[in-house]
Amino acid sequence: MKSLAWRHQFKSQPWSELRERYEDLASGEPAFGYMVEIVKSVEASLSRELLAAMTSMHDLLVTDRPIADPPLEVLRVSAPVGSLNPADNGDVVIEHLSHSGRNDRVERSAAEAVPLFWRFVVEKFGIEGQQAENGSGDEP
Repeated sequence: MKSLAWRHQFKSQPWSELRERYEDLASGEPAFGYMVEIVKSVEASLSRELLAAMTSMHDLLVTDRPIADPPLEVLRVSAPVGSLNPADNGDVVIEHLSHSGRNDRVERSAAEAVPLFWRFVVEKFGIEGQQAENGSGDEP
């Protein structure tokens, strides 16, 4: 089957490692703040074990678990700096890379990054982003 989805091996990174990476980037470039908030929202979610993530340059790539062999469908959250597909004017771009090549790409204000991310996760992977009752992401 010919596919236009992600063709590379998906090497999942721990969410805590990704948060630290984006916090470090945000300390020098505040525009990375929405990347930090997206990762924190996953860490606080009961669904965090159902999602895998890695970076490509500064972009965040997310897929569902178990991780399939390539090609696989992924969400790409474009970084504000150092991305091949950056948003304009400090906005956020989230794109679904699909097998068919009919990729969904939405650009919104950075303030809408977290709800937009979870909308894509629900629509593309069927995974709800429910928060843990204590808000920490740990089971009560």
